[in-house]
Amino acid sequence: MNDIRADLAVHRDALIRDTNVLLSDVQALLKDVADEAGTEASQARTELASRLRALQARLDALREAGRDRVGQFAETADLYVHEHPWQCIGTVAAIGAATGAIVALAVGRR
Repeated sequence: MNDIRADLAVHRDALIRDTNVLLSDVQALLKDVADEAGTEASQARTELASRLRALQARLDALREAGRDRVGQFAETADLYVHEHPWQCIGTVAAIGAATGAIVALAVGRR
């Protein structure tokens, strides 16, 4: 009986030792995977930040170009209105009359 208990104790100790080694190996593997994922995530984060900065710079450039175009259009329109005030008033009156006629027809059909 003592031999069986001794054998069980030896096997139990070996099993505990093997389990501890296995747990240590799994922990080391998880740490390596986490470090590798951290490196890849860090690289991805750096690349994403770089792309975000490039996109922000492009959007700023487009915003500035749009602002310049609108400014040029406003200056051109202002110059035209100052040079041809009566033509502008006539054009606005014609557009207003056409809009009024369309609205009157639409209301009259109901």
